[in-house]
Amino acid sequence: MAIKNASDLLVYAKTTDPAKQKTRIYVKTVDPITLADGDSFGTLKIDNITDASGAVFDDVETSDSIVNTATSVLDKIDSQLTAISLAKDYTAIGSQTVSGDYTYQDFENGSNGIVPTLVIKNGQATINEGAIIIEIITPGSSAIFDPVAFSTSASFSTNMDLRDVTNKDSDGWSESLGGLKSFEVSTDILQSINPDVPLDGTDFFDKLKQRSLVDLSFSDRIRNILRTNLTQSGVDEFTESNDLSQANLQADPFGGTTASLIEATTASQDRLEYHIDAARLEGKKLTWSFYVKESTSDIASFYVLNINSSFYTPRIISGNGSEEIISIGGGYYKITNLDSTWCRVALEFPTVEIDQGDAVVQFRLYPGLADTQSSDSIFTSSWQIELSPEATDYQDPTDITHWQGNALVSSVSFDAGVEDNLTCSATFTGTGNVYPNGLGPELIGDTGFDDPNYWTYSGGSTVVEDGYGKIITTGAIAYITKDLGLYSTPGDFFSLTYTVHTSTQGGLAVHDGWEANPEIDMRIPSSVGTHTVLLKPGQDNLEIKRSSGATTIWLSSISLKKVL
Repeated sequence: MAIKNASDLLVYAKTTDPAKQKTRIYVKTVDPITLADGDSFGTLKIDNITDASGAVFDDVETSDSIVNTATSVLDKIDSQLTAISLAKDYTAIGSQTVSGDYTYQDFENGSNGIVPTLVIKNGQATINEGAIIIEIITPGSSAIFDPVAFSTSASFSTNMDLRDVTNKDSDGWSESLGGLKSFEVSTDILQSINPDVPLDGTDFFDKLKQRSLVDLSFSDRIRNILRTNLTQSGVDEFTESNDLSQANLQADPFGGTTASLIEATTASQDRLEYHIDAARLEGKKLTWSFYVKESTSDIASFYVLNINSSFYTPRIISGNGSEEIISIGGGYYKITNLDSTWCRVALEFPTVEIDQGDAVVQFRLYPGLADTQSSDSIFTSSWQIELSPEATDYQDPTDITHWQGNALVSSVSFDAGVEDNLTCSATFTGTGNVYPNGLGPELIGDTGFDDPNYWTYSGGSTVVEDGYGKIITTGAIAYITKDLGLYSTPGDFFSLTYTVHTSTQGGLAVHDGWEANPEIDMRIPSSVGTHTVLLKPGQDNLEIKRSSGATTIWLSSISLKKVL
């Protein structure tokens, strides 16, 4: 941990609990569907229905009584999403509301966290062009840690009591053994006491009164508030919108494989999005930066939804591209003349002003021109969102040194300041273990592949022997697996670190590695070397498998720890 001065030390507290996704379905009020000749009624089908356990259902057909009105379409969709007998666990919010040419209904998912976006498609009835629009008004999310000590000071200490075991054979010397261990965190926080500005996340006096636990992390300053170094849909808050096609595990600017190739497959608005709670950004300085380079297109477009474009300035930080970023109207910008080298782009906001009533900000990147796409594709990598007026060097979110554990607030004091400020001093005393990098104990009992009986393996010539997990197949499904009870608490994150010793053909995947896509293989790096990836399992087993086709890959070590 590279500590330069006290301002580099921060204490983070959990400020936002996991959230359920809220989806708004718009249907054209007049003439939304076309019924087959001679039919008075029809059906539609729904994909990506996610129940409370995280399971996803496709091709769920509505009843065959839809007539050509928005009310009828929404009623039948509602019946499928909320029916107790179908156990889909959605809840309708409010009632149907007319908005311009559309009528909409809001729904809340039954499960916390990231879930795939609902898709409404043709059944026995055909959806007229532009007649149904799906909008995510509140993305699902995992727990969020925000800094609570913009520190004037911060300290972290661990202690171990000693037990005296001196006896007459000690030859006059004191002898001791280790006893109870504990840790303590203290910090001074400059706060506003303006009655119009609440003490968000720092009201430790209430925690003291309630004797409630605080989940704390003590670390280097975290500049990049994204959780992941991947730009993959379904990971953290990234989503594909419209009919974007995405190929992951591409070479990134830093010698890794965290980049993505994104390609438009329709005429317009195919994009990669990142969603974030607007309350986390309101009134703050902000910079969004990302890397792009040419594939079939040398143009990329970008747009920030729910922050007025007049409040930010785009610029090229490094790499090749046009000498200026060109506005293409309506808050959209484009960068031209991309080539095969990485170009880093930044959008800088002196102060964020959220459009009134909006709960979510969306950061959007389009291959080609947003409204005139035709199989355009670009590479993108290493997104960074930071609470700063200008971009800093890219910080890999998976490479932050920190310590994390549960604590009780043991003391709080307030010192009067000037103007509308005061300094809050708080001390937190740990209630259990403190974990380096916020990772729990090792979950795998055979990290070196030394015990074939520990593992279950199958397919081709796959075997665990002589200190290697060998996934070898000419084409059959092949895997090495262990039941570790990973899905006992749905939504938990796990850090998987593994070393590839030999890789001559094929690729690797973790089966059901991200619960937003149950029963889907999450591809992971397979090049020779040590890799770390973030998992959000949708099953109890850790299952490492070949991704497709003929595969010869040997693993020499593996480690799995829960992210606390």
